[in-house]
Amino acid sequence: MPDLTNVEELVRDEGLTPEQAQAVVDDGRTILCIACAGSGKSQTLAYRIARLMAQGVAAESIVAITFTEKAADSIKRRIASVLVRTGQSPNLIGQMFIGTIHAFCQNVLADSDAVFRQYDVLDANRFMLYLMSRYYNLGIAELRGRYKDKYFETLEQVRNAWNILRDEGMSIDEVRARDEQLGTTLAAIRDGLVQDQFIDFASMVREVADRVRTAGRVRERLGAVRHLLVDEYQDVSGAQEELITAVHQLGGSIFVVGDDDQSIYGWRGAYVANILEFEQRYADVHRHVLATNFRSTRAIVEVSNAFAASQLGPQRLPKTPRPYADASPRQLVVHHFPTRQDEAEWVADRIRALIGTEYRRNADSAPRGLTPADFAILMRSTKSEEQDGNPRHAAFSNALRARGIDFTLSAGGSVFDRPAVNALREVFSTLEQGAMDRNQADALIAQHVRPAYPRVNVRRTYEVLANWGRRIHQPPGAARQRLFPQSLLIDLLEAFDVANSGFDENVMRDIGLFSRMLQDVESVYLSVDSTQRFRSVVRFLQQVAERGYDVSTEDVITRPNAVTVSTVHQVKGLEFPVVFVVDVVPGRFPNRQMAFECALPDDLMAPALQRGAYGNSVAAEARLFYTALTRAERFLHVTGATLLPNGKQRKRQSPFAAALRDDELCNSPDRTPEELVAAPPRQEVDEATLPTSFSDIKYYLSCPMDYRFRKSFGFSPPVPELFGYGRVVHVAIEKLHEIFRDRAPTREEASDIAEQNFHLKHIAPSRDPETRPGAYEQAKNKARQIAGEYVEQYAADFVNQRQVEVRFEIPARGCLITGSIDLLMRCNDAGEFVEAHVLDFKTMEGGANPLNNAQLDWRELSLQVQLYAKAAREVFGENAATGSIHLLKDNQRVEVPIDAGSVQAAVENVEWAVQGILEQDFPMRPSAKKCEECDFNRLCAQRMEQFRTGAGVPLPIMTPAGPHAAAAINVAT
Repeated sequence: MPDLTNVEELVRDEGLTPEQAQAVVDDGRTILCIACAGSGKSQTLAYRIARLMAQGVAAESIVAITFTEKAADSIKRRIASVLVRTGQSPNLIGQMFIGTIHAFCQNVLADSDAVFRQYDVLDANRFMLYLMSRYYNLGIAELRGRYKDKYFETLEQVRNAWNILRDEGMSIDEVRARDEQLGTTLAAIRDGLVQDQFIDFASMVREVADRVRTAGRVRERLGAVRHLLVDEYQDVSGAQEELITAVHQLGGSIFVVGDDDQSIYGWRGAYVANILEFEQRYADVHRHVLATNFRSTRAIVEVSNAFAASQLGPQRLPKTPRPYADASPRQLVVHHFPTRQDEAEWVADRIRALIGTEYRRNADSAPRGLTPADFAILMRSTKSEEQDGNPRHAAFSNALRARGIDFTLSAGGSVFDRPAVNALREVFSTLEQGAMDRNQADALIAQHVRPAYPRVNVRRTYEVLANWGRRIHQPPGAARQRLFPQSLLIDLLEAFDVANSGFDENVMRDIGLFSRMLQDVESVYLSVDSTQRFRSVVRFLQQVAERGYDVSTEDVITRPNAVTVSTVHQVKGLEFPVVFVVDVVPGRFPNRQMAFECALPDDLMAPALQRGAYGNSVAAEARLFYTALTRAERFLHVTGATLLPNGKQRKRQSPFAAALRDDELCNSPDRTPEELVAAPPRQEVDEATLPTSFSDIKYYLSCPMDYRFRKSFGFSPPVPELFGYGRVVHVAIEKLHEIFRDRAPTREEASDIAEQNFHLKHIAPSRDPETRPGAYEQAKNKARQIAGEYVEQYAADFVNQRQVEVRFEIPARGCLITGSIDLLMRCNDAGEFVEAHVLDFKTMEGGANPLNNAQLDWRELSLQVQLYAKAAREVFGENAATGSIHLLKDNQRVEVPIDAGSVQAAVENVEWAVQGILEQDFPMRPSAKKCEECDFNRLCAQRMEQFRTGAGVPLPIMTPAGPHAAAAINVAT
């Protein structure tokens, strides 16, 4: 068993470099680790965390912040491997927090006040929709005159002002004192988010940063962090640095990892000064430099470092990266073509020539032939228009398309370039104009629908268009309807006979992305049951979704076997065997310098601008170019063109391209790489951890095709009746346990808590709730009743017991089982925990005989409790005495078997499902009951298909009613 505190053993036995080993064992309280590109920082973080664990540090006192969830998954996987090799339990991962800063802040807020668990998160897309949906109520319309009466420019300015306000911790009162209208709008956004129970990314961090200053549960939580590790430190914002500083001031150690040369998010508030001046802001800093590049060839490492040194000079921290190996085949090409067409044709031809080239990532890996997924075409901007009106990516994507080479969604610049999605948007746009006649419908079908959906049922399409035209454009003053665009999408896809069209996975993913766009709409709109509301949706599809919707495939299980054509920002953290950095011409890369514009008052913005945030500088462009160069493993090509599409001005070679110098550098596009050997193309398996929360796994165990619709294609289900009701009732129960720690509340107290925290987003309260209560009021009264009856029937839950919700992550074969668990902790007279009871609260009704209730799937319910019991025992070391499902609607508690055999059967079912997902085995497994209840039954052919050969059958799931095979296996039930 290796000694994780011994540098020599870490180098000799674990394969770390001396620099990595020194960073792992350093006991300093304030550590700066400069990690050059490709230098194995994830490995270093994993071993450092494992070393802390081996020395007895409590896992729950460790927090590791990553830039993306994918990076978090990678680090978790590495930590699990190291823990196993060093004789420690990989289940310890579940006790620490490893994830993004936003996920951490959301977790901290939820722990401080259970009501935050029912807040919905607004990412950039959803926040823009929130502003659109409340355009007049928030006073945004009053600001439109400042921006030439442009609707979307006004929205973008308000969104940016809000994000900067929150990141920089500005006072709304100070803004209002200088600009009353803007301050009033920002105050309305602040108050509206709280009232509507939404929280955006910037507010998550700001809420924690503000609350940690005063005594309370947030300060207690951050004070309990003994070791904070921060990845990609060069890209943290002002508010995020406030949190890091707070943890340090509360006594925690900080270990920050980053590379100032790769600081590329200054335009959205990241301070490169955070890393450049770290040693001036903190005392007694220990510095380490990870200089060995395991990714790239000598030429790529040296030419990129020389470029950064020449462009940044004293504006960068000292470092001298070096290659770990100099493998072949390889090539470094820099060339300036006569025309953009010449450039694009050469790139596509070179890709076609290199596909099928033998490639080994390292000496230990098996040889394979390169596939399209191994290539990236990177640009400063993909969507900006050329002078011929086409986006900048068009010449490259068209050249790939002409050669039959697939490219990714992000490559296309806009998902609406794809016929299947463009046809859907055209239908939405036509419906916006009002009810259409037969001629309009026929033209729409002929021009847009039939080319993309050749099996379209014209008669059924007429019905859908007529029905939705009536419902969208109802007369003013009519009663509101529950009208959601996802339902319109399902109606259209059924009329287009998607179920029997045999579309490939790429087309289905395109349609799935459109579905996710509509889910974003539904998250903030109560309904789209008017001309104006539906018009806002169409505007979103026409403007925001096309220009700014995140179409990356990070959340997809495996990277598509397609060339990635992308901006540099979108591939941060990724690497490719072959990279083309294109469109490298003056004014583009580097981009022309532009004055920073912001709606916020100049004097309030001055401190941030002086620190280098939000602006655009030559140094920032150089760092972005360096990041692009260092994505390449073996082949790097840097190209530009003299004549751009429809351009009149001749473009010289970019000073960035001209600055590249190396003995291996080739300026001739005709020279082919040496030492090429052919091999059958085989895509490298993406090692990204699968999404394995129980909510994901249960879909595969019910029907693999259901899982495929949701997780592979990305479809979102329609909004159900009383969406969110179960969550608000669950939160009410959590609030009761949060408030009443020493006694059971009375029925009246419980009912009042349920009412105070009750909030549903998709059902409007009645305008006359006293005399004409509607669905909202009926649901609220039922929640009051449930809470009141719970405290009466289960008062013992509050006596010498504590209900807590905790996160867990259990490594299993090929996966991490993640989730959160409700534990009812029994205490002795001294207040010490002596026993844990696993409780899973469900807002369901058991009825006279819960075990025979056809509405309850006891396989799914039991499996969840059994995984929770495993987590309680192995992750938290608690003796899970019982596991139960608590059916809240009639307050019945049903015990589930959690003996060792039952838990093992549950784990085997999960591992079986994960293996099927890894093998891309998604057979349809229909049954009358399942298909009737399935969200995607109208899009599925519902044909019985068999699992892959050798799939096997997992053990039956042990339920309160006896053993039962998973629904995907036993389709008769």
